[in-house]
Amino acid sequence: AKQERTNRIQLAEIRLVKLRQEIEHRFGHYAEIRRMARGILEANDLAVVRQDTLRAAAEELMLRAPGYWLAPALVALAAWISDEEEVANRACAEALHRDDERTSLFFALVCRRFGRKEASLHWLQRYFAGLDGGALDRKAAIVIDAYVSGLLGRDADGLIRRRIDGWIDRFSRVYSFAAAQEKRWYEAMKAMCPAPPAEGSFPYLRVHTDRSVSEALEHTLSCARLYEKLSTHFQQIVTQTAPPRTLRQQLDSILERLVADFDAAEKPLHMESILEKLVIHEGGREDRARSILAEKVKALDERRDFMQLLSDAAMHPQEMQASPALQKMALALGRDSILSAFRDIVAENRAAIPETIKFRILAFDNETEDGSNEEKLLRLFVTWNDVKRMIRMRPYELSSQEKLFRWIWLLPVLLGLYGGEVYWTALGIAAGAVIFNAYIKAKKRMDSIHARITEEYQKQEEEGTQMLRGVIAEIVDYRTEIARLDAESEKVIDLLQGLNPAQFMASADGSRRVQIQ
Repeated sequence: AKQERTNRIQLAEIRLVKLRQEIEHRFGHYAEIRRMARGILEANDLAVVRQDTLRAAAEELMLRAPGYWLAPALVALAAWISDEEEVANRACAEALHRDDERTSLFFALVCRRFGRKEASLHWLQRYFAGLDGGALDRKAAIVIDAYVSGLLGRDADGLIRRRIDGWIDRFSRVYSFAAAQEKRWYEAMKAMCPAPPAEGSFPYLRVHTDRSVSEALEHTLSCARLYEKLSTHFQQIVTQTAPPRTLRQQLDSILERLVADFDAAEKPLHMESILEKLVIHEGGREDRARSILAEKVKALDERRDFMQLLSDAAMHPQEMQASPALQKMALALGRDSILSAFRDIVAENRAAIPETIKFRILAFDNETEDGSNEEKLLRLFVTWNDVKRMIRMRPYELSSQEKLFRWIWLLPVLLGLYGGEVYWTALGIAAGAVIFNAYIKAKKRMDSIHARITEEYQKQEEEGTQMLRGVIAEIVDYRTEIARLDAESEKVIDLLQGLNPAQFMASADGSRRVQIQ
């Protein structure tokens, strides 16, 4: 199995190289267009590039990327900067035709960047007009992120806040929505559960307990480690802060996320690339990599409801490219569902923890709860071993005849002496010597067998005692670690209960923000 995982890692590394080459070959010009978006904005800020140069560069890229929405959008932007209204309108219309949502959001952010608040609001209204709160894609996370970060201005804030309130109210009226949301968080958190180590954490228990018992111990311990992982994850979300930046810098960052989001045509290759990276990260375990990928794919899926979008932002911030502000808001708004799902995870794992752990040392069967009865178990094992030794020795006792030889040899000697003659005396002594020698040989043979058996069982006692101590030590370690990790679950609950969505609302102008209830 280890060699198979090593081979799979090597294969993943080879595939990654080929996938990167194919992505570069087929979609390298997309990356060039994306870089140019930032270049046009910076060039306009610094006024170091002629306007006709900007437009010519944008038009050249459009020829190289037929069908890609960003190419005509950049032509429109360059024409707008050059004050060529007719070209800007035609290019803008083409960009909207190719991707209305992305184009509307792009120009909403660009207009806000240049201080055109009214135009920015117009584009946002167009974007939200076609938006369904039950079928959002990752682009919606970008505008929600900008809203939570306070980048869009008060008028836009009001528009977005009303939309969010309407979505939440709509979802809350659906009876099954709360259960679906809880299940969603449950699955997202369970997917973060660390895999048990391939070699196992308890070598003695793996050998001296039933497979089902050792697997239950490994599984419950891995699931309990999830509490610590979630505690760290949620704590990082709550305490992280974005580096101080100007409004323009923050909007540039948001724009980069929008234009960098890969197109539908690129998605299959990127998914393959992510899978191979996960295979390497998971040490060649492809099944584990695919399980993680399945959760990531959910975060990358084209459409989801608003609450799913928030849960993805909290649990998969890298895939969603979610800012600290959006992650905090997502965590706070989903607090009740997260708490309920997390409590279910904790309750399930606690129920799966064995109350007593049965084990077998050689053929000695017993059980313990927490190893506190170690001395008693050791005494019982020694007694059991002694009984087994005595049972083993039982067939190797002197026969009745051999036992009789111990004394019967005196009879011929006494008879010989009683006869009085030297002949009879010598004969009696000789016969007695033969009988006594037979007894001595039989006894030596039995003593030798007994010594060998005793040595064997003494060795068994020493080895068995060591095994038993090892088993008990691992049980103590298991109980101690489970108790420590279980305490982490309370930290997670305390952290979540203390969240309030309002405390994570930012404002670019320092004004008071309307709080989400």
